[in-house]
Amino acid sequence: MLALVLFAARNNPLVPILAVSFDTFNLFHRWIGRIIVVESIVHMVAWFVNNEKSIGHDGIMEVIMTDPFVQCGFAAVIALMIIVIQSPAAIRHAFYETFLHTHQALAIVVLGATAAHIQLNHLPQKPIIYTIIGIWASERILRLWRLVYYNVSRRGVSRMYVEALDGGACRVTFDVRRPFVTPPGRHIYAYIPSISLWMSHPFSVAFASNKDGFSEISPSSSRSSSVHENAEDASKHASVAPAYSVSCIMAARSGMTRKLYDRARSHRNGVYVCRAFIEGPYGAAESLDSYGTVLLFAGGVGITNQFSHMHHLIQGWAAGTNATQKLILIWSVRSLEQLQWARPWLEQLSRMGRHGRELEIVVYVTQLRRVQLSFQSQEMNIRPARAPVDKLVEDHFEERIGAMSIGVCGPGALADDVRKAARAVMGRGKVNFWEEAFTW
Repeated sequence: MLALVLFAARNNPLVPILAVSFDTFNLFHRWIGRIIVVESIVHMVAWFVNNEKSIGHDGIMEVIMTDPFVQCGFAAVIALMIIVIQSPAAIRHAFYETFLHTHQALAIVVLGATAAHIQLNHLPQKPIIYTIIGIWASERILRLWRLVYYNVSRRGVSRMYVEALDGGACRVTFDVRRPFVTPPGRHIYAYIPSISLWMSHPFSVAFASNKDGFSEISPSSSRSSSVHENAEDASKHASVAPAYSVSCIMAARSGMTRKLYDRARSHRNGVYVCRAFIEGPYGAAESLDSYGTVLLFAGGVGITNQFSHMHHLIQGWAAGTNATQKLILIWSVRSLEQLQWARPWLEQLSRMGRHGRELEIVVYVTQLRRVQLSFQSQEMNIRPARAPVDKLVEDHFEERIGAMSIGVCGPGALADDVRKAARAVMGRGKVNFWEEAFTW
């Protein structure tokens, strides 16, 4: 059970130490949980069989009704069985918030009932269960400290500026209270009380602004100046990002993200301002600094994760801190509306100094027959087609400089295509493949 609790923790120390993603540890957590459920059921059945022979059925029922030791054991097993029933992926994804509430409540029941079960009979496992509870409580306290540190100061509490975008997404900027330093490929958990009360949801970080050269990128720069017609909104959602800020893109799906998108849409000029809190950064992405060629694939809102790597590498060109000579982004979107989610960021990123390095940004719009000249730009190549993943990987592999890193963040089908194409060239040169995903 120690591994079960540790692998589910956001502050799992093994994530940065081993550079293994939280998603992988979450997979381990699920399978360890299933094993514990099977062991618990076997333990209960063995108790039934043993006592059936010694005290009979009536005696067993009397013990269950009167013995707290047995009652606590049954409570823990029943809670574990309910967790298994409501944990299949289809239920988790369809009713995420309900699943998370239920899962956390049942986990507390399991820990409490197991501790009482052990304590009542002074079993030798007492130090183990109290260590597990201590780890669980300490991790929660650390999360609370992160929330207070980044979101509360003498200047007040953090705020969130949400801009509803066409294509079903929000461009979000969190105005945090202290510098937020995050390596590329990390994610945060966002608490938005006006939308989802105490619930938190994970989102990839596009970039964090700490008064550096990138702070002038605006979360609303792609929209017309009418966004700021309201004087109050203009003062809150200025054309310059706050001194300490974290920017993300949130796709409107269901639950909290859909409520947030609808709330922003309903506000004047499509801008919603509210109190919000972030916790993080979390994650363990591989450093790309040592690769001569970096090929990044993104699908839809997956651009957020890949953008953070691009920002880091281009900043490294100016500082001379990485070996990357070629940086290529392949972004696949369904419509031109989705292109606008990150277009202003990408255009400003492409105008940063390249210092003799190569930068290529190609956007494939799958539900488009042709691209009007007004949508084209010098900073990126927009193509009305489905991304030919195999050909792109093969061509860039042939033109690579040094070792090559191929990364993907997007839908499962895109990840499968990129993985297959990367495997086809791995045996012919130094190529590394990585995939960023976040699943429950």
